[in-house]
Amino acid sequence: MSTPLPHKVSPGNPCPFLRMLVAQGLLDDRRASIGDATEVIERVAATGEGAPQLPGIAIRLIALLANGLGPASLLDNGIHGVKLNQLRDGPFDKRGAGSRILDKRARVRPAELERLREFASLKATAGGGREWGLDAAELQAMMDANYARAGATRRVVDRQLMEGEWPILLQVMGKEGRDGRYLSLREVRALFEARRLPARMARRLCTRAWPGCRARR
Repeated sequence: MSTPLPHKVSPGNPCPFLRMLVAQGLLDDRRASIGDATEVIERVAATGEGAPQLPGIAIRLIALLANGLGPASLLDNGIHGVKLNQLRDGPFDKRGAGSRILDKRARVRPAELERLREFASLKATAGGGREWGLDAAELQAMMDANYARAGATRRVVDRQLMEGEWPILLQVMGKEGRDGRYLSLREVRALFEARRLPARMARRLCTRAWPGCRARR
């Protein structure tokens, strides 16, 4: 049985998690109603270890503001939905002050992806193995370094926006190791390069008989 090809994702969507949802056919790249986007994100997040619960009200607010803060944009998003293909340069785009793993055309920069290892360490898995990963403290160190290297182009809000990215990814995709929760670098790489969920999460999603799921082994 052949593996279905991923859906195309616009370069105008710079968020790796949302890019994965579009690629897997869980959200439309053009328009997603705020209700649908909230439901999908909540349901996918709940497949993570410990069934993480993301606040629906926060997701709705972010979706409402994602394409612009002007009255016309807010009204359009509220009525017609968020445009995932027009998030770049929007209110939540850090514009080069973040990880820089994706360039302006949403292509992966291998050197920036490999740079994550500078902040990571070997983690003891729950099953007794070891793998490279980033825990909460290491993510904070990485985000501080990202903010510092942005130099004169950085904005105060950029550091605040980072708290809505990597720490949330840790909450959703994190694995429980012997010494606490961490992000697997292998799974982060798959998120950016292949735009797919960790296999353990994809299996749980499909086990719940969601028509849009794509389990990948």
